[in-house]
Amino acid sequence: MGNSSHNKDDKNMLANSSMVLLDESGQWNGDARVITHWTKLNVFPHQVSIPQIVEKQALLIKNDYLAWVYDLGQYKVENQTLTSYLKFFENFSFWWMTKIAAKSPFSSPGIYQVFKLRALEQLYLEKGCEGLTYCGNNQAVHQILQDWCQKLGHPYKRISEKACHTKSEWTGINKIIFNLPFWFQAFLYLVRNWFVRYRHIRSNNINKKLNSIKNSVTIVTWFPNIDLEKAREGRFYSHLWENLHKLLDELPYAINWVWLYSRSDQVTFEDSAALRDRCNQHSPEKYRHFMLEEFFTLEIFVKCLKYYLKFYSKGIRLKKIKKAFCFSGSKLNFFPILRHEWDSSLFGKDAIEGIVYSFLFDSMAKVLPANPWGLFILENQPHELALISAWKRNQKKTKVLANQHTSIRPMDLRPLYDARIFNTLESERPPIADKLGLNGPNPYSVLKESQYPIEKLAKTEALRYWNLKGRYGSEQKEKKNSGRTLLVATALRDHEIIFQLKLLIEAASQNGLTAYKKIIIKNHPDLSVDKYLKILKPGFQFTLTSQPLSELWPISDVVYCSNATTVAIEAGYLGVPVIIAGQENYFNLNPLYGLTQVNFITDSKILCEELKNPTEIYIPEDFFYFDENLTLWKNLLGAELGKANKN
Repeated sequence: MGNSSHNKDDKNMLANSSMVLLDESGQWNGDARVITHWTKLNVFPHQVSIPQIVEKQALLIKNDYLAWVYDLGQYKVENQTLTSYLKFFENFSFWWMTKIAAKSPFSSPGIYQVFKLRALEQLYLEKGCEGLTYCGNNQAVHQILQDWCQKLGHPYKRISEKACHTKSEWTGINKIIFNLPFWFQAFLYLVRNWFVRYRHIRSNNINKKLNSIKNSVTIVTWFPNIDLEKAREGRFYSHLWENLHKLLDELPYAINWVWLYSRSDQVTFEDSAALRDRCNQHSPEKYRHFMLEEFFTLEIFVKCLKYYLKFYSKGIRLKKIKKAFCFSGSKLNFFPILRHEWDSSLFGKDAIEGIVYSFLFDSMAKVLPANPWGLFILENQPHELALISAWKRNQKKTKVLANQHTSIRPMDLRPLYDARIFNTLESERPPIADKLGLNGPNPYSVLKESQYPIEKLAKTEALRYWNLKGRYGSEQKEKKNSGRTLLVATALRDHEIIFQLKLLIEAASQNGLTAYKKIIIKNHPDLSVDKYLKILKPGFQFTLTSQPLSELWPISDVVYCSNATTVAIEAGYLGVPVIIAGQENYFNLNPLYGLTQVNFITDSKILCEELKNPTEIYIPEDFFYFDENLTLWKNLLGAELGKANKN
C-alpha cells in the first residue's frame, strides 16, 4: 500500500509540473501544469496555442534567429569560420547561397517550426515545468523534444497510437522528388532546366567589345509581368519598373536588360526567347535584351560540376556542425527541423542551383558593361548576392544599385541581418548594394532597426505602385447595408489560399455574406485558384476574374485578401475597407504585421463580424514616395552618371 501511495504521489507531482504538447489529432484527458497545442490556433480556455504565441512574439524571436544565423556563419571549421570555409570566389562565400543564410520564410518552412520550438521552450521555462508529454507522431519534433528533455534531466514521453513518421512540408510530385537522394535531385535540376530552358536558347551574338562602351548600363529584372502588347511591337515595358522606362529613354545610356524568367501563365520560357529577339530589333543602339540562360556555356557547365563536387565534399566534413543548431544559452537543438534546408544547400538541388546562378552572373558581368551602374530588383534572394559580388569582382568601378520594388514585410527575414555582421571583417559580410532605393518611409524604419548601413540607403519613387499616385482615398464609398460587392484577393501559396477560402466558406454558411450581392475572386497573376475552388466547392455564387486591380477598385465595397499579399496596402491607401486573413500555423507575412490597428482573421465567426461591419485601415498618404518627374530616381541615377563622367 505504501509503495502504491508513493507512486501515485509521484505521478501527481509529475502531472502538476509537466507540460503536455498536443499535435494535430493528439488528445489528453489527464492533468498538467500547461496544455499546449502545436498546430491549432483556436483552443479551449486555459490551454495555449503555440502558433498564437509565435504570432505575438515573432518580432522578438526574430532577433534570436538572426543572431543564431550570424553565429552559425562564424562557426569554426578547420581554424576558419564557416563563411571562409565555403569560399567560392575571391569576394564571395557559398555560405550566402545556402537556404540557412538566405532565411526565406517563403522557401524554408522549417524556419517557422524553429520559431515554434523557441516559443515552446520559453513557455516551458517560464512556467517552471519539469517534464514533457508529446501527443503526436512527428518524428522531427519527437526527436528534438526527447533530446532536449534528456539534456535538462526531465522526464519525457510520447503518447500516440500512430508510429512516428517524417512529416513533409511538400505535396504531390515535390514530395516524391524531395525524398530522392540529394545528388539525384541536383541531377534532375540540371536535366529539367536543359529541357525547359537551355534548349530553347540561342546565343544573342553577344559582342564582347560592348564592355568598352561608355555609359552602357545593365538592369537585371524579373520577367515577364510585362505589357504584352508593347512587347509584341518590339518594346519591352515591365510593370515592375513602370515610369522608369520613360526616364531611361531620356538618359544618355545604352541599356542592357537581363531577364530572369519566372514561370508564368502570361508568357512561356520559349515565347520569352522569341520576345527577346523581337525587342532587340527595336532601337538596338539604345536597348539590348538578354535572358540570363544565354550566358551558359559548356565551360560553365564543367565548372558547375566541379564546384558541386567540391562543396559536396566540404559538406560531408561538416557533420559536427549539427551541434550548433541551437540558440545561445539553449539546450534545444533544432537541426532535425532544418536538416533538409542544410542538406539541400550543400548536396541537393539548391546547391547546384546556387552554383549555376553564381557562374551565370559571373559570365554576364564579364561581358555586359555596367558603367556607371548596374541595377536590380531587391528581394534579398541568394542569387542577388551572387549578382552583386559578380559586378564588384569583374567591374570594380561599377556602382551597384538595388530597387526595393514591393513592401518589406516585418517577418520576411531575407533582407535582415544581425547587427554584428556589419562590424565584422569585409570577407565575412554578405555582398550588399552600394545604394538601396527604398519606396517609402516604412522600409527605412525596418532596415534602420536591423542596423542596416544607413549610408547605403536612398529614397526612390515607388514604381510598382505608380497606379496609386494621386489617388489617395479616391475609392472611398458610402457604406451600404446591403447589395455590396466583395473583392476576394488571393495570394501565391497553396496553404494561404486554402485557409482564406475555407474561412469565407464557413462564414457564408453562418450567413456572413447576407449583405453582399456579388463576390469577385481575383487570383494572383501566377497562381490560378480554379483548382482550389473545385475542391472546396463554395456554397455561394462568385465571379472569377483576371482583371487588373485598377479596374476592380471602383466596383468593390470591401476587400478580403490573403495574408501575404500587398493588396491590403493598396486598398487601404485608396480608402476601401479591408479584411485580412491571418495564417494557419505559419508566419504572418503581411506587410502591416505589427500594427496594433490591424486585425488578422483566423476564425470564421470573427470574419462574419468583419464582413458585417468592415473597417478601413489607415495608410498614411506619404506611405509611398511619389513624384511625377521621378526626381528621386533622377538624383540617384544622375548622380552616378556624373561621377562616371568625372572619372
